[in-house]
Amino acid sequence: MFSQLSYANDCEQINDNCAAVGEWKFSLAVGAGVYTNPLHGGGDIPLVLIPQISYYGEKIFFENNTLGYSFFENNQLTISAITQLNHEKAYFTRWHPQNILIESVSSGDVITPSEGDPVDEDKYVEIDIKDVSNRRWAIDAGIQFNWFINQTTDLQVQILHDVNNVYNGFNGQIELTRLMKIKQLPNTVMSFSVGTNVKSKNLVDYYYGISPTTDTPVDSDYQGKLSLTPYFRLVLAHQLSERWRAKLNLKRIYLDDAMTNSPLVKDDYINTIFAGVSYDF
Repeated sequence: MFSQLSYANDCEQINDNCAAVGEWKFSLAVGAGVYTNPLHGGGDIPLVLIPQISYYGEKIFFENNTLGYSFFENNQLTISAITQLNHEKAYFTRWHPQNILIESVSSGDVITPSEGDPVDEDKYVEIDIKDVSNRRWAIDAGIQFNWFINQTTDLQVQILHDVNNVYNGFNGQIELTRLMKIKQLPNTVMSFSVGTNVKSKNLVDYYYGISPTTDTPVDSDYQGKLSLTPYFRLVLAHQLSERWRAKLNLKRIYLDDAMTNSPLVKDDYINTIFAGVSYDF
């Protein structure tokens, strides 16, 4: 996140991406929205109450699902060791931090080929998440780089590996975020991010593959492979008072065929949509 190392000296009151050093920050957003689940049998998550919690010390920081330690800092670059719960488990269980601590209805119908079209049998196999073995919680750890290009633009790179040997692979993320004031709307800031998630073959195969020994037997030769899932995020925040903000959060992740070819996956995208107000405690 852009906020992780934009400390108090560089902050303005309307900037929701800043925090004072050595202070816990807690806010609660109330509104309406949805976090979609791309898996067969996986319910979309309604967004009504969204807590946000963070702490930034001189070296240690915590933000929702991420705990980190910054061991190198200068004016433009920060390098940190971080650990967090892997996000993939969130699609298999309701009670995952990713489904509660959000960064700020899809059809489950199967497309049937028309007469005369060649049929790829594996493509139309469906497996419900209730019919597969339990996917374990994975804990990731690794390195995060934050390059502060200027006061409004940040490039973040993460390289992580599971440390509890759940999927025995790696994942990563690269994200460019830019903050912009809107002159026509005083006390309003827009944050726009573009990026991509990288998931190793082992990660994709563990969470989205079908095991012939532990899962429902199906006639499918699907095997996981390296996955790149690009995304964009737009956050609009308007300062109503010292503690109240109006917020709009839109995010879409585009799933590639490394994931959508899995019999578990019904959609080729994941949406996060939320509109409401937040209160800073």
